[in-house]
Amino acid sequence: MGITVDFQNDGCALLTMRNGQNRWNLTTLKEFNDALDEVEKSESARILVTTGEGRFYSNGIDVNWLKTQSRDTSAKYFTALLDTMWRVIHFPLPTVAAINGHCFAGGAFLALCHDYRVMRSDRGWISWNETLISLRIPGQLFEILERKLNREALRESVIFAKRITGPEAVKLRIVDKIETETNLISGSKQIGFEALGKNVIKRDDLHMMKKDMIPRTIGVSKL
Repeated sequence: MGITVDFQNDGCALLTMRNGQNRWNLTTLKEFNDALDEVEKSESARILVTTGEGRFYSNGIDVNWLKTQSRDTSAKYFTALLDTMWRVIHFPLPTVAAINGHCFAGGAFLALCHDYRVMRSDRGWISWNETLISLRIPGQLFEILERKLNREALRESVIFAKRITGPEAVKLRIVDKIETETNLISGSKQIGFEALGKNVIKRDDLHMMKKDMIPRTIGVSKL
């Protein structure tokens, strides 16, 4: 199975991407959204933690797949990609990206859409590497960068496409903290539960507050 969700006894829904480099095409986007549906349907889930396996959290857009698609399919794909990103931003639970390995381009966007990010201290880079591969970032995604990255982080990780390590990402405030591989998931859960605190926040209220504080104004899907 490409994506699994483990509903843990403490209220954490742990979503694990198991598609190798975890590149985004229409199939993997559907799998990811199906997993999010599962989490939303679970009354026991209190926080969402997403992670990958092995060397990659996500290596971004499946460029080789995209090159073979028609214009209509490509347009459908970018709509689905944007909708997925904003779904994560406005998700009705505290969300934490447990960045287990390399996190590039579209994968870095996915991580950025979470409320919090925790990165391995000893392995993996986060970067928007479009500059290095002669690609432009779609204009609709600028809104996410502007809302989630400060100017220094934008300069280093996007404009100059530097491969940012965990310790460097903390300094640039791209991620909230770093953890060893052993403690990555537990540390991610900790930050998620600390965000929730002892408050009994209703999902609808959290969802609405996120939409009010981080509104989507560009590329809103008409579907």
